[in-house]
Amino acid sequence: MMNRKNLSSFLAVDILAMTVLYLIPDSWGDWQVKKVLIILMALMAVVLIMLITKKKEKENHARITGINSVSQINPGQYISKAGPVCAGTDGRYHVTFLLKDDTQLILSLSGKQAGTLAAGMCGTLVHNGPVFLGFTPEAGKGVS
Repeated sequence: MMNRKNLSSFLAVDILAMTVLYLIPDSWGDWQVKKVLIILMALMAVVLIMLITKKKEKENHARITGINSVSQINPGQYISKAGPVCAGTDGRYHVTFLLKDDTQLILSLSGKQAGTLAAGMCGTLVHNGPVFLGFTPEAGKGVS
């Protein structure tokens, strides 16, 4: 399965090859073949860019290690006794996820999205680069 990193590598190689082909003098052969190859490589670059931007990444066994407010407190915003932000707030939060390879991923979430999460939760994180798409808690693995 192709991940974002592999697709990005293919895109870089495609752009480099297209640049080299463009810089080769026309005297090497038929300029029409060169033009067709450059157009095909440009189309390949567009397709790769579309695939990279649509690529959802799924991180199994991700643990939420922190939820921090990054916006001003407003009167409609409150925190429950257990600590997590209550849904319905309109602030922004940075949620830190610890992935299974011990890397941290910090994503910006709305108050409504952050309201369903709590530090210590484990589950499956779905994101598109820096964009949070969803978090499904693992059954039987709540807040620890």
